[in-house]
This record gives sequence, structure tokens and C-alpha cells, in this order.
Amino acid sequence: MDIKQIVANASAGSSVTLPPGEFEGPLVISKPLRLIGKNTTIWAKKSPVIEINSNGVSIENIRAELTEGSINDIAVMANVLAAAKDIEVLGGVRGFGAEDGFFDVPRTIELGEFKADSVNTFALTVNVPDKTEIVCDIREVAFSPSILNAGRNEVTVTVSGISAQTYLYAEVLFKTKFTRRIYLMGRPKADVPKSDMKRIYTATKRDFLHTTQLSEPISVSTVTDVISMTRTPDTSLPALAMMRGQRVSLSQYIGSRFDIFFTCEKPRGFEIDPYVFLLGENEQSLGDSGLIFFGNERSENGEVIYHLTDGHVEVDLAKVDFRVRKIALAYSIYAGDTQKNFSSVREPHVSIRAGGERISFVMDGLAAEATVVAMEFYLYKGEWKISAVGAGYKDGMAKLCNRYGIEVVDE
Repeated sequence: MDIKQIVANASAGSSVTLPPGEFEGPLVISKPLRLIGKNTTIWAKKSPVIEINSNGVSIENIRAELTEGSINDIAVMANVLAAAKDIEVLGGVRGFGAEDGFFDVPRTIELGEFKADSVNTFALTVNVPDKTEIVCDIREVAFSPSILNAGRNEVTVTVSGISAQTYLYAEVLFKTKFTRRIYLMGRPKADVPKSDMKRIYTATKRDFLHTTQLSEPISVSTVTDVISMTRTPDTSLPALAMMRGQRVSLSQYIGSRFDIFFTCEKPRGFEIDPYVFLLGENEQSLGDSGLIFFGNERSENGEVIYHLTDGHVEVDLAKVDFRVRKIALAYSIYAGDTQKNFSSVREPHVSIRAGGERISFVMDGLAAEATVVAMEFYLYKGEWKISAVGAGYKDGMAKLCNRYGIEVVDE
């Protein structure tokens, strides 16, 4: 689906609801429109991602993501007066008054190792363009102050009561009229000293002579987008039926823990099994233990569990090994008969459930493949995303294992 074509076909002055998912820009708006996103991300390699050239434009509930360049390269540019509501940006903005200032907060805050089951404090210095609210919905994490003034600010992060069995991964929102999302990560350990105001980031010193305060106070949100060990799925969002090649942010639909089921119509005698690969740098498995299947039902940290009773896979991102950058989910027809492949399988349906089905993907159009990579869960700039792949190999599991660095001889 071409989001540019959707906008091009819209009548001037109309309201357009954009579909969920991630779509490549840049998007240039040259007529009056009201664009309403529905968990919609527009991305582009170069600035700007969204450019507004017409009066009477309003953009709402959209994420604009600049994938290359500096975090302050322009993601949303308004060359005329425009309205923006509930817009998340990865990049800077221009044409929105005080918002055009310099935002200097790291995309990812790495705490490193800290004392488990204790109170740890960390210090960082940030620059923000306007009055900013910091929102983190994790009870174990606190920011002080939580409201920043325009310019340079000293912030203390307090992390307390996290056990050594948990890897801290939390989303933090910096909210002005726009929202910037960053990621807080760290590893609690029992045998390390407590952190006492360990400095984790210092923004560049800048001249903030020209700053403007917001004319209205910032309202404190009661609902935030957070992935962590305390995440509760937002079941108010409708379930998403993904299309091949589509990518979405996991935080829009599910939390850190979810279950994956596979159903289909298949001929008698077909055996289809799931295989999950924990992949580090260069898409290489974390050794043989990085493959979870019927012969190795549980990963070392328990982030992936294969349930033999019904064949479903359980995933807990809060337990993911810090070396893991991607989790690949594959399904393979049991080897031994070259005539058995996915051309004989009807409605191969992958269902991701967290308090009910939240994401589904029907892998239609398969043919001679005996092994199919259904989905990939991957870290992108600190955020977990999901990609609907639905492609594979007619040669079976051996080729896929070899691709991921696991030596297998296909007998």
C-alpha cells in the first residue's frame, strides 16, 4: 500500500485515516487535509519525513521517523501554519515555534550493570527545546525532576527494587507538543556495588538565549507506551492483521510477554514444527543454545519456551539476553519427503496473543518452501519491532540453520 497515493487521491479539505504499519516517505502535503494515523509510522532516510506546504493541514496520531542522520535533522517541516496533535518524532521539527529548538537526549540510555534489589541513582544532563514532561510508567524507575524547563537540565534517574533475574528495558517519553521516545536499559546484578549518581550522559553545552515557554501547562498522561517487565497490553487497540513485508512497533499492540500459535489446514501425515533463533550481531545464533525447538525446549534465560503440549511458543522480551538483536520465528515441515512442502498447506496462520489475539499473519502464496521464516522480532534503535516475512527455503531447515551460523548436515 502506497501512503503517498492515499494522500494524492484525497480530496482537498477532507479527512483521511491512514492505515496501521510503517510506510516509506517522504510525504509532501500540498493541499488542505486532516491526516489521522492509526498506529501509523512514516519513515524516510533523509530529511524531512513529512513536509507541509499548504494551509489548512492537520496531522494527528502519526509517528515520523528519520532513519539516517542526526536526531536533530528535521523529521516534520511546516513551511506554513499547520496543526499537529499526538505526533511522535524521531528527529527534529521546524515551523512549530519553540519546538524548533535543540533536543539533545540520547536515543538509548545505557545504565550498564547496577546493584540488584537496591536503590541506584544515575545522573544525566539533557537539552530540551521547550517545557518537557518525562513519562515512564515503570514503578521501579523514577526521573527527577519530571518536568524540565526549556534549555539545559540536570536529571536524576533512580532505579530501585529490580531483581537479578530481570533485564531492565523500558520506554521513556519526553513530551512537549511532540513526543520523543527513548530507551532505558540495564543489567541488575547481585555482586556489583550500588550506583551512586553514576553519570550516564552529558549533553553538549549550548546557548539558550531564545527560548519560549508553553502558553498552556502540560497535562500529565495517565496512559503511556512502555515495554518492561511491568507492561500490561493495551487491549483497547484493535487486533492487527499484518501483510507480508509490513513492520510495526510491538509496543503498539503487546507488552513484553506474549504467546505465538500456528494453525493451518494440512494433509494427513504432515508435521510442522516451530523453530526460534536467538540472533546476535550479523544475524548469527548465540551458539547451538540459541535455537529453540522440540529438541531444546527452553532458552538459557527463559526468554523463549517451546511448549510441547500444544506446540505454541512463549516469548518474554524482559528476559532477553543483552546480546540478542533479533528473534527469528520459523516453521518447517518435517524432513524426509521432498514432496512435502507448503504448497499443500492451506491458511497458514500465525497468531500472537496477549490477553487475546493482538497480531495475526496469514502466510498465503507459499509454494515449494519446506521451511518458512514467518516473523522476525528485532531491536531497532532500542525499540522492539516485528516484521512479517513469510518467505523461506525449499531445501528445509539445514540451509536456514547454516545461514544463522549453526552447522547442520542435511541428510
